[in-house]
Amino acid sequence: MATVSIRRIRVERHARYLSVSLSRPDRYNAIDSATLRGLASQLDRARHEAVPLVLSGKSELFSVGADINELASLTADQAELYSQLGHRVIEALEAWPGVTIAHLSGYALGAGLELALGCDVLTATPDVRVGLPGLAWALVPCMGGLRRLACRVSERFSSELFLQGAVLGAGQSLRVRLLDRIVTDEQQVADLAEEMSDYNTSAVQAIRSLRLARHGRIDPLTGAHMFSLPFATGECQRRLKALLTG
Repeated sequence: MATVSIRRIRVERHARYLSVSLSRPDRYNAIDSATLRGLASQLDRARHEAVPLVLSGKSELFSVGADINELASLTADQAELYSQLGHRVIEALEAWPGVTIAHLSGYALGAGLELALGCDVLTATPDVRVGLPGLAWALVPCMGGLRRLACRVSERFSSELFLQGAVLGAGQSLRVRLLDRIVTDEQQVADLAEEMSDYNTSAVQAIRSLRLARHGRIDPLTGAHMFSLPFATGECQRRLKALLTG
């Protein structure tokens, strides 16, 4: 097994699959611009590898979402660039030649959940908590997460989940089909990835295309502009700074 650690990202090449982990344990794997750039770089570099990819988080935690320390200081233009970076990462996941598996543990919130929704299969530990709770801070999904969420659950439920800021447990997430399966240890995820390494890449792309067709093309520029609007008024920064000073 070969391991590569770069800033905020850890990449491990196993015999039959590739694992990419968010690695900011001191920040609960919060996703900042540097994390997104690292993910985009690693995914682009390895995109020729027709093997399953497992996306996870270190320290038994996937991600609490976007790094609010960074977001609180962004201008509208910078927020738009942040969102565009996120869209680039999701597009790289959706173009990966093998099956992509997001393994969620602890918390998968906001941008963290959006990142996971770019994968084909979502697994999670029994203690996971997932949701898009950003509306209270004037944050809207920044990577097309609402559209992708609506491909897994009903459009009505996805809207309610966002508008209510609800955070779901593993059982409810499985019942509404937000998650595909609950696993009790990382070996089960490794076994799943190895099993899927035999899948024909053309078949993987064909199955994935059905899922992508459901939400249709997501325009990164339009999505990024919508994300930036609360930053243009200063409302988002004001609420985030109030949260930080608490």
